Amino acid sequence: MSMDAWKKEFENKKILIWGYGMEGRSTYHLIRSLLPEQVITIADGGKGRETAAKETVHTICMDDHDIDLADYDLIMKAPGIVVKDDQDHKNLSGEAQLFLKHYASHTIGITGTKGKSTTASLTYALLKEKYHTVLVGNIGKACFDEIEAMEAGALAVFEISCHQLEFCPYSPHIGIYLNLFEEHLDHYGTLEKYGNAKFNILKHQSEEDTAVIWKDLPQYISQCHQKTVLIGSDIRAEDRTLYIPGHELKVSDCALIGDHNYQNLAVAYYAAEQYGISDEQVLDACRHFVPLHHRLEDLGESNGIRYVNDSISTIGQACIQALRSIQKVDTVLIGGMDRGISYAELENYLYERKDVQVIFMYATGHRIFAEMKEKALMRDGLHQTEDLKEAVALAKQLTRKGHTCLLSPAASSYDHFKNFEERGKIFEQLAFGENR
Repeated sequence: MSMDAWKKEFENKKILIWGYGMEGRSTYHLIRSLLPEQVITIADGGKGRETAAKETVHTICMDDHDIDLADYDLIMKAPGIVVKDDQDHKNLSGEAQLFLKHYASHTIGITGTKGKSTTASLTYALLKEKYHTVLVGNIGKACFDEIEAMEAGALAVFEISCHQLEFCPYSPHIGIYLNLFEEHLDHYGTLEKYGNAKFNILKHQSEEDTAVIWKDLPQYISQCHQKTVLIGSDIRAEDRTLYIPGHELKVSDCALIGDHNYQNLAVAYYAAEQYGISDEQVLDACRHFVPLHHRLEDLGESNGIRYVNDSISTIGQACIQALRSIQKVDTVLIGGMDRGISYAELENYLYERKDVQVIFMYATGHRIFAEMKEKALMRDGLHQTEDLKEAVALAKQLTRKGHTCLLSPAASSYDHFKNFEERGKIFEQLAFGENR
């Protein structure tokens, strides 16, 4: 490819950038660098419109309620924007779509309800041992910010969300579909629609490409005619030994916590092995790997209590995994914004884990508590609080010295926090106070 090919994507087109967040900005900067004079329309319903008006040139900035999609030749949509079924999808595109159109053969794409960021970070760390590699998507940079590196021959590890994949007609050379659980039903309505959006990571692959997919997704595995490798059977981890077709590797020196994270590492090991990364290079990358913030992050001890921040946990299964992974948990803090997903599996698990005191907070916490009461799953050690501050204060009273307090909310953060990162930071501040 070349920058001329990128120029052809945009020149002489009536372009709408729909949503002026991280991706919208990145799209604007790319188009402006290629076409300094071309007029672009930017539509955003929030503060983005004011920001765009201040920092862009040759643009029409408008409220997104006022747009007619039929007016544009190319609509660069931000991932989180919901497109109604009756809206014209014909000219809809986005950064992920165009990036894969140009660089699919040099891209390892990763999606799934849980573990995307950790798997992407691990794959990036392993490939970087030998290649010029960039990390883009939900983690790392907006993919358009790395076009120069791709033009110079880099590999891309792309953490791709369901929203980025929803209308995408291209798939990466190695596509990884980690798992599927109830999530984002406020956007998609059904688990099937959500799962189908994610399946676009594999759906458009050719026979030269490789599909890496969770073994418990038979409805999608049956549609794969390319080389297909199953997570949980062909690729798995037992304790700290990784198994992939034709190889096994014991990893003794790595800061990752939890069996599920070693399975994520096995997936990264498989992708790296396809590119000729040696076992020695894998072990070297594992030795230096620093786990991501807010994902089973050991914050250390204060007054004899260990605090673990798993604020990334937004579904019940993530909380269950956290409780299985961490030793000596005395208290777990659960709850956040209620998006209507089922918590039946988590409720049964919390009832069985009578060794753990559960502190519920916010809307989902109160809902889980009420549902457990309804199902006769009440037991000693279930507590209700209003918010994170109250929950941490109670945890300090209930957690014994030498034991752990775990934040694993099993719910979105958006009702009371900007994002899960802010929730994790505030948990740390409340836990450690002036000791930090």
